[in-house]
Amino acid sequence: MEIVQIIAAFNFLLATGFIWYNKKKLDSATYIFSFFLLGKGITLLSNGLLTGELFPRSPIFYQLGVLLNSFLFLYPPFLYLFALNITRGDISFKEYKLHFVPFALFLLLNVITVLYMVKLLPSASFESFLVIRNAFHSLYFLQVIGYTIAGLWIFQKYRATSKKSREVSKWIKVILTTFLLIWLLFMLNTILADFAFLSQLFLVLGMVLLMVLANITLFMLFSNPEYFYNNLTPKIVKSYSNDTITKKKYETLCRLVQEKELYRIPDLKIGDLSEVLGESTRNTSTLINTFFDGNYYDFINTYRIEEAKNLLENEDQDVTILSILYDAGFNSKSVFNTVFKNMVGETPSSYRKTHIASKYG
Repeated sequence: MEIVQIIAAFNFLLATGFIWYNKKKLDSATYIFSFFLLGKGITLLSNGLLTGELFPRSPIFYQLGVLLNSFLFLYPPFLYLFALNITRGDISFKEYKLHFVPFALFLLLNVITVLYMVKLLPSASFESFLVIRNAFHSLYFLQVIGYTIAGLWIFQKYRATSKKSREVSKWIKVILTTFLLIWLLFMLNTILADFAFLSQLFLVLGMVLLMVLANITLFMLFSNPEYFYNNLTPKIVKSYSNDTITKKKYETLCRLVQEKELYRIPDLKIGDLSEVLGESTRNTSTLINTFFDGNYYDFINTYRIEEAKNLLENEDQDVTILSILYDAGFNSKSVFNTVFKNMVGETPSSYRKTHIASKYG
């Protein structure tokens, strides 16, 4: 069973490394998903350290395993944030920082546990503390199952705007459903600990499914990159010899984005633009890289910011900045403020005040 955990952990960590290495080329949703893979890979390694079967039995390895086991509470929220990013567009971690409070608390409990182990705290109260620590640990299944169901619920309500989005949504629902089954099997393994055969059976089934899922994730990542990153911007030599990569075709793309107001769609991906333009994702990406000074997100955000500026200049001051950012195609106040400040040089509220002052004196 330990070899299965090692293989699964290796696959998750390998996928994480691949994503981080190509971070600048990848869609932000994929980067969020990488933290789930990282957390799961680390917890699988921690299991091996705690049992003493992965590494030689040693107090140091065991204590390290206790600390790394804290990642049990880190990765579940990333499934939920991944679903939000796919369906609603870029999100800011700062807006969802409360989701990581359980991880911070469990890490603190495990640090205190290790301090007891190395005799830095009086051992008299250790057993009482362990009751608290283990009670908190038992909330893990509630958390991970809750976040997985929340992610599935988001995709269930999600209405994809293109064939590409529907394909992505279908694959992710399969992944989340498989994860949910795995968590349920592991939970049954814990609940039925007194029934050796059944407990071991559920553990084996869960680990096999986990290993299969780890390999499926890698398979999708390498063989179906469009499911994992829609913002791939391959390095190319700027050339105008390709009949498709022309200034006229780029102007057509800009016109379609403007006329159809595609920038208003929060979860708009480069694959969606490709469908509207009738070109491949690679050609659309190449068009943007050739004729626009920036990547895909910079390109779309230019239209969104122009729309926001027009709305901010509106004389009706009853319109809130929050409603304006949604109308312009953003789905996060912090992301909107950051992009607006970078492109315009001042905050949205400051821009509105400046415009009013210049107009009315």
